[in-house]
Amino acid sequence: MEERERRNRVVGSAIPLITGLAVQAVTTYVVLVVAGRSLGASGFGALSGLYLLITSIATGLFLPLEQEIARRRGDERGRCVWDDSLLSRAMTFGLLSAAVAMLAVLVALPVSLRLVGHDPQLVASLCVALPGYACCFVSRGEFAGRGQLVRYGVQLAVEGGSRLAGALVLVVANMDGAGWFGWLFAAAPWVAFGVSVQGWSRPLGAQTVHRGPALAPALGLLAVSGLASQLLINSGPLVVALLATPAERALVGVFLAALVIVRIPVFLFTAVQPSFLPAMAEHAAADRRDSFIRLIRRVLGACTVLVALSSLLAVGIGPWALHLLFGFELNLSRWTYLQMTLSVGLFLISLILAQSLLGRGEHAATTEGWIAGLVGLAIGTALGGDAISRASAGFLTGALVSTVVLGWLLMRILKRWPTS
Repeated sequence: MEERERRNRVVGSAIPLITGLAVQAVTTYVVLVVAGRSLGASGFGALSGLYLLITSIATGLFLPLEQEIARRRGDERGRCVWDDSLLSRAMTFGLLSAAVAMLAVLVALPVSLRLVGHDPQLVASLCVALPGYACCFVSRGEFAGRGQLVRYGVQLAVEGGSRLAGALVLVVANMDGAGWFGWLFAAAPWVAFGVSVQGWSRPLGAQTVHRGPALAPALGLLAVSGLASQLLINSGPLVVALLATPAERALVGVFLAALVIVRIPVFLFTAVQPSFLPAMAEHAAADRRDSFIRLIRRVLGACTVLVALSSLLAVGIGPWALHLLFGFELNLSRWTYLQMTLSVGLFLISLILAQSLLGRGEHAATTEGWIAGLVGLAIGTALGGDAISRASAGFLTGALVSTVVLGWLLMRILKRWPTS
């Protein structure tokens, strides 16, 4: 019975997250649709550049913080201890990382402006959003590690809801510039963080450890992993933005809109991830090898079914859905949709394998797998053809390579884990 309760914790505790994630996902989709219809394909291309930069930089830099905090709190649960300095150290690290990223954006201003359609307001929005997301991801790691998933769900819902409310105000006021929508993406993380931490306090009952292991070594590897994985998942629109001719600039917005449609499985996995990683770390700390492997199989099985269904839907109705939702005249071929859905599916499997490696504390192996994916991305992108073909081939090749390498590394590590 106890074992069954531990295995069901990942799915059962995800209910608050599913609610918050559903609100965040739906509101994000609605905001993007509203922006696409208000700005047109070219204007939406500029806003999509901001969206991709925020997603790539914030998730790449700060998701590692969330993962490491959640992993350590799960490990602490298995050992019945509590590191009271972890949160403050992680927050300091996150804000410093945000400052470095903002400096890099400003130093590379010509490239930054090109990616956001030469709109300075969108660059400023990016710089305001990054420290806000640092605070959000750090707090999410604490929420996940302590099992406070209601707060986690509230933060996601408030982030998406506040952004949608602002978008509706812009539509009513007829303020349709890309810069106005950009400021919504800048303000949302700050609002969400402020609401979600109200009345927050530390837990009682665990033995206090005043300073645990250093964060920097683990976070350095995780930062490389996070940036590599985000570059892989967001590579398509960025490749199109950099390689498209002036006449093809509208394809950036079209490609992002299609990617938004086919990435639904990744959004859904986000509901399981915050409880999955701490559970894996807890199993590892308690030396429960069989439970560790069963949980991997369970999540991978659900993922495979989800990806198969979403692939059929995306290929079947993807072009129609893109035209219906965004109103774009341009569209992509069904072959491109198939490549994108297969790539997203392989990327999702890579995420699960990477989380499993992190549960065992194998940060270096995780980094190796994602870097291998980037090598595959570079090879696929270099195969030639137009911008869309190169972006699709690069994403598919990179996702395939990362899945194979991460799977091989996980099998090798599990073989070294002795059976109890």
